[in-house]
Amino acid sequence: MDQNEFDDLFHLNIEEYFIEAKELRSGIFWVITDDSDIEEWKLLVFDIFCDTGGNITKDPEIPVNAKSETTYNHKKLWETEVKNNPFHKPYNKREYDYHPRGRVDISNNKATIYLNPHINKPNIIKEIKSEFGLSTHNISAVRVFNDNSDHYKCFIDNGQKR
Repeated sequence: MDQNEFDDLFHLNIEEYFIEAKELRSGIFWVITDDSDIEEWKLLVFDIFCDTGGNITKDPEIPVNAKSETTYNHKKLWETEVKNNPFHKPYNKREYDYHPRGRVDISNNKATIYLNPHINKPNIIKEIKSEFGLSTHNISAVRVFNDNSDHYKCFIDNGQKR
């Protein structure tokens, strides 16, 4: 074995290491921004520990509220956990559909990130993968689906400004 093969064998990707350390999760998120170019943003996550089949493995801190009874509904969660909550100032005064948002679904050892196309950017996807523990050590594949439906529309799609 030459030095390059040795280095490749023992190369540790630090980012993958930290993602691997996080347990797998599904759930919903918002990219909190008033910037239509999405240069400045904050990721707001509500996650649920799950296995590679998407089954809940730990009771969530916030009870699930979607029809499926396995995840969260953006509108309901915003109303109960974000809106008028002083912890979430100043963005909590907006409606749930103002900020770009998405969801992470897990099933069959695969993750799908459904999101508003405006937030499908490498730095945002990297943060989503990190927050939800989506690494090749936890799951076999991650796909990103740009959801152009009305469900994921936000202020950028509606032509609103700051």
